[in-house]
Amino acid sequence: MGSIDTPTITENGSTQLQAAAPSGGDHKPPASANGAQVEVSPEPEATKKRRSSMLPLEVGTRVMCRWRDGKYHPVKVIERRKMPYAVPYDYEYYVHYTEFNRRLDEWVKLEQLDLDSVETVVDEKVEDKVTSLKMTRHQKRKIDETHVEVGHEELDAASLREHEEFTKVKNIATIELGRYEIETWYFSPFPPEYNDSLKLYFCEFCLNFMKRKEQLQRHMEKHSEESYNLACILTLPPYQRKGYGKFLIAFSYELSKKEGKVGTPERPLSDLGLLSYRGYWTRVLLDILKKHKGNISIKELSDMTAIKAEDILTTLQSLELIQYRKGQHVICADPKVLDRHLKAAGRGGLEVDVSKLIWTPYKEQS
Repeated sequence: MGSIDTPTITENGSTQLQAAAPSGGDHKPPASANGAQVEVSPEPEATKKRRSSMLPLEVGTRVMCRWRDGKYHPVKVIERRKMPYAVPYDYEYYVHYTEFNRRLDEWVKLEQLDLDSVETVVDEKVEDKVTSLKMTRHQKRKIDETHVEVGHEELDAASLREHEEFTKVKNIATIELGRYEIETWYFSPFPPEYNDSLKLYFCEFCLNFMKRKEQLQRHMEKHSEESYNLACILTLPPYQRKGYGKFLIAFSYELSKKEGKVGTPERPLSDLGLLSYRGYWTRVLLDILKKHKGNISIKELSDMTAIKAEDILTTLQSLELIQYRKGQHVICADPKVLDRHLKAAGRGGLEVDVSKLIWTPYKEQS
């Protein structure tokens, strides 16, 4: 195709036509306001050679790096990795900002590094001294207050070196927890299959973690075919026999009532777990039987308490309150027998104040 003449305005205001260079032709240097051509100096060959000779940067290199504040800070290259489908020298670098705590270490791209500032290896003690002289007293105090290193006094020199080598690179950059994305601070020993995951997705209810958002979404529509409403109860020894375990059991059933479902603990139950649940089921069921007038079915008890029908049946059978008459199970609720069993079941735990329970089941949230 031919060129298109485009009008340009000269310095004195007159209009003149300037022919656009044909595609693929030689481009002339740009013209200045007075019509003189401006020469754009190409990068010196020596500079090109120097840059190519230093790439990829070696581990241990000191260089200035552009941080999230838009300013350059001194860093040390801790590790490097070649990017997939990359041209030569196209690496990412894991750097430590020498002014700050290790929690700010991160992977950076080559364009964030000022290659003109690459330093040769110098004595670290001398360099640290020079760096500290450049910092103001206010900066030092701010860094000391914000970033405090945790010591490893219990480790000998060899063990400390091994620990630092193993944990030098932060393996997970961020986690997503509910509606929050959180930057990680340090290395964490996740299983090897998570080594290639820069971000993990955590369930905010059970703290299970996944590699992909889709996995988390499937996990959140998820429901237990066995109607499990509680997986595990843990009460540490100093706080046992204070009613906390019974409180957690009662709380799980209040959540099931809120969902409009029946619930049951995850199986198999430990001996202490079974003892705790049997005590809870006994107290709840016998309290209802004492107050209820007339006949009541297992289904009605289940609807009132959110306790699974099978748990109600086995509990009443263990108390010998179920009799088989005329082809069906009948609950025998003699008041004296009920009082005896209630006394044996012991006191309940801390009471759950349902009026303070503000929670929307997940299916209603979506």
